[in-house]
Amino acid sequence: MVSPFVQHLGTNYCPLDDEVLEIRSLIAEPTRQLLVLDEEISQLQKSIEKLTDKRKTLSGYIEEHKALISPIRRIPQDVLSEIFFACLPTHRNCVMTTSEAPLLLGRVCSSWRTLSLSTPRLWATLHITQPGGSGASNESITQRFEAMKMWLGRSGQCPLSISVYTSYMHCSPEAPMSTQAQPLPVDLFLKELSFHAKRWQHVSFSTTSAAFKALAYLSAADVPILESITARLPPPFPPHDVVEWTHFGMFAGPRVSKFLTSASCFSTSIPLCWHLLTSLDVVGSLWESCVDSEAALEVLIRCPQLQRFKLTVKGTTDPVPLEYPPVELPHLHFLELDVGPHSHLLSHLRAPELRRFVLRGPAESLPSFLSLCPHLERLDVGSCLTKSSLLESIRVLSPALRSLAFRGHAPPPALNALRVPFDDDALAALGQRSCCPLLEEFTLMATHTISDRALQQFVETRMAMTDEVGASSLKQVRVLFSRPLDLDIKTGLKPFLDAGLNIETVYTLKSQASFSPWLGVADAPRHSLVPAYHAAPSHWYD
Repeated sequence: MVSPFVQHLGTNYCPLDDEVLEIRSLIAEPTRQLLVLDEEISQLQKSIEKLTDKRKTLSGYIEEHKALISPIRRIPQDVLSEIFFACLPTHRNCVMTTSEAPLLLGRVCSSWRTLSLSTPRLWATLHITQPGGSGASNESITQRFEAMKMWLGRSGQCPLSISVYTSYMHCSPEAPMSTQAQPLPVDLFLKELSFHAKRWQHVSFSTTSAAFKALAYLSAADVPILESITARLPPPFPPHDVVEWTHFGMFAGPRVSKFLTSASCFSTSIPLCWHLLTSLDVVGSLWESCVDSEAALEVLIRCPQLQRFKLTVKGTTDPVPLEYPPVELPHLHFLELDVGPHSHLLSHLRAPELRRFVLRGPAESLPSFLSLCPHLERLDVGSCLTKSSLLESIRVLSPALRSLAFRGHAPPPALNALRVPFDDDALAALGQRSCCPLLEEFTLMATHTISDRALQQFVETRMAMTDEVGASSLKQVRVLFSRPLDLDIKTGLKPFLDAGLNIETVYTLKSQASFSPWLGVADAPRHSLVPAYHAAPSHWYD
C-alpha cells in the first residue's frame, strides 16, 4: 500500500489538522481488514487446538502400548541385574540417597524395585554418615540407623565394602545427654556393623578414637576375608584418648594386605601381619606425624611385599645420619614421602622397580636415590634443592620417565630465595637429547628463574626429538610463573600446538603501587589491600 505520508513515516513529524483527517481516512479500511484477519486466525487456532488434543490422545494410546513391547521389558532379569550393577559407583561406596543407584533403581517401577531388592550384590557397598550437630533430631538419627540395618540385610551373604564417616566436632560418645536432640553414639553404628564382620572385605572408618574402640573386641578370626582397612582418626585429645592398637585383633586378619591410617596415631605396635602388606599409607601433616626415620625403616623392614608406600616422616634437629643398612623393597611401585629436616630416610631405601615417586621436603639424597630407580616413570618433587643437587638429579633421571613435576610454593617476590632453583640451566639440562627420551608431561610450579625464551627453546628441542627412534614427543607442559609475562611463547610454538601439544602457563600480574586509599578502613575490600598471586588450576595437581 502506497501512502502520501511515506516521507513522514518513522519520523517525529506532527501532521496538520486536515492531514489528521486524511490519515484517519487512510487507515479505516486496513483496520477493518485487520479485524477480519484476527477472526480468521482465532478460528484456525481453535482448529489447531482441537487437532492437538486429538493428536495427544492418539500419541498417548500408541506410547502406552509401545511401552509394553519396549526392549528393556524383554531383557532377562539376570542381564538386567548386570546392568543395575554397572550403574553403581566404582570409585567409592554407595551413598544412602535416592539420587543414585541402587535406591534410584527402585523408584523407576515396581518390577525394578523387586529386582533391585532381591539382588544382594547391589547392596554390598555402603557409605555411612552419622547425622549429628545442632540440626539433627533423634528421629533422623534413628532413621539413618535403621536404614543402615535394612541396607545390610539386603546384602545377603555378599562380601562388604563399608565406609563410615563421623564429624569429629559432634560425635563423642561421652558427650552429656541433653534435653535437645540426642544422637545415638557413633559406637552403636560401629557395633551394628561389627555383627557383619565376617563379611567385611574393605572397611574405612573416619571417626574419633573413642568411638573406634567399639571395634576392639573383634579378633582376626572375626574378619576372615578382610583385605583392606582405613582408620582415619584425629590427633588424640585429650592425651589419654590414645588408641591402644594392641587391643585390635582385627588388624591381624589373615588376608589384610592394605592399611591406611592417620600419621598422628600410627604405631609400630599395630598388630598387622606386616609381611602380607602390599599397600601402606600413613597420611597427615608433618606437625602431627609421630613417625621418625628410624621407625619408618623398622616398618619397611617388616614389609618386604610392599607395592605402595605413603608416609609423613617428622624431622629431627640431629644431622647425623642413621646407622642403618639399606632396606630393599623389591616390589615397590609407588612411593610418596613427606619428610622433615634431616630425616635421612631416602638414603636408606632401595626400590629398583619403582614406577612413581612423590617427594615433599628436604631432599639431600635425591640424586643418589634416583640413580637406583631405572624404571621410574613419574616423578613429582616439591623439595628444597641446591642447584648442584637439582642438576645432578636431572642427569640421573630414568630413561623410562614419562612425567616430571617440580612443585614449589608461590610466596611473595621478597621470598624468592625459598623457591626451587629451577633456572634456565636446569631447563637446558632437561632438554638434552640423552635426558628422558620418553618424557611426555612436564610441570613446573612457582618459578621466577626461568625465562620465557628458555622455555620455548626447551619445548622446541624436545619436540625435535620426536623423529628419533625410541623417543616420545611432549604432550603437555604446565608452568606457573611467579613473575609477569615477558614473551608470548605460544606464538612461536603454534605449529606444535596445532599438532596437539597442550601448553598451560600462568603468570603473576605486574605489581601495582603499594599505596591504597583503603588503608586504615575497617571494611576495605580485600583485593585493595592484599596483593594477588596467581595459583595453579586445581587439575594441575591430579
